Amino acid sequence: MSQPDDAQADGSRADASQANDAQADRAYLARVLAELIAVRRARLLSMLVLAGAMLVAGLGAALQAQGDRIDAVLLFSAFSLIMIGIVCALGAIIAWTRINRDILDSVAASRPAKAKAPRTRSGGMAVAIGFVVVGILFGALLWSQTPVLAGAVVLACLLLACLGPIWAGELSAADDRLAVILDSDDELAARFADFTPIWLHEAMEADAAE
Repeated sequence: MSQPDDAQADGSRADASQANDAQADRAYLARVLAELIAVRRARLLSMLVLAGAMLVAGLGAALQAQGDRIDAVLLFSAFSLIMIGIVCALGAIIAWTRINRDILDSVAASRPAKAKAPRTRSGGMAVAIGFVVVGILFGALLWSQTPVLAGAVVLACLLLACLGPIWAGELSAADDRLAVILDSDDELAARFADFTPIWLHEAMEADAAE
């Protein structure tokens, strides 16, 4: 093979390698963005679920505290749970304000932390079953002495059981949701095609080393 042919072959291989690297960059960045979107949605839903669970438990404790003699300890517990529920509701409002932030600007400076949550339906159901079992156990223990509180605890645990499926569902559908967003937003898709955050290659090398 002549030298021009060798040079042409080397150039073709270099172009193919650069194209593969570019595709790998886009695929990795797409996974990060998809997870960011899923985490934002799951965080909002989780805050709503937590707010509902805490308010239900707090109201149940408050109702149980009323009687011939007011139980001050139970009433204080009810107040604490209701306050936690209000804080979670405020957290949901904050999460709602962040859910529509530009995803590319959000990852420009640093990579978002990986979500430590169930990513499969079976993992989400395991979390849900765990909360249901805990709710039933506490309900059985409390029923004879405080039936109102027992019912509230069971209902709160049923609400908390939604957390596992919420995170698993959002994370498992993250790639499809990002694809829909890019298909519906030409401007975002064009920016994504040329967007390379400063941490991308270092993060890819770190993940490859693992």
